[in-house]
Amino acid sequence: MLMTIITFLIGLVGALLVAFGAWLVFPPAGYIVGGLLCLMWSFMSARAMAVREFQAAQKPRGEG
Repeated sequence: MLMTIITFLIGLVGALLVAFGAWLVFPPAGYIVGGLLCLMWSFMSARAMAVREFQAAQKPRGEG
């Protein structure tokens, strides 16, 4: 549980630093990078949920 939280926080800080670094170079680039990171996060989350639902649907009825 703790490792999951730490991994999430490190990923979040890394994304913020990348967006901030792009903003320092060219302010609109920071917003573009931040938006792309949000889109990637959304895509990966939706994909993970779909895989989880697919795997749950493939289990035989007797296996809870």
